[in-house]
Amino acid sequence: MSYATRTLIVPAAFQQLAQGLCEAAAEGDAGKGMFTTGLSATGASPATHYISAGYIEQQFADILPLTTVDEEGNASTRPGNVEFVEGIASQAGITLPAGTVEALSTAVDVSEQDPFAAMARLGIKLIEVAS
Repeated sequence: MSYATRTLIVPAAFQQLAQGLCEAAAEGDAGKGMFTTGLSATGASPATHYISAGYIEQQFADILPLTTVDEEGNASTRPGNVEFVEGIASQAGITLPAGTVEALSTAVDVSEQDPFAAMARLGIKLIEVAS
């Protein structure tokens, strides 16, 4: 089995859906516990986005959209496989209104960048937790 490194950032409105779909798509417990770290433009609550970063199975990475950034900082995005993700949702018993997976696929930022580079590109920061 091969793996790919990905940073996934979803708007807060899609957090629970992304969590459910990632859990359904991953084998075993690999998809659990994703998208629990909040982000915002100021680093203060409330979270406007959630992030998950690290290794994912290559077959999972292949169905996600992917934003690549060239040496000049120009970003381009390859679309995800919406129909395949809709099939995963259906098999997992997740019923969604038409267009929901397409909207998620458009809203999510998936890249090979390290998390801090991806956050900087999007103009968001980790939510600072009071100690």
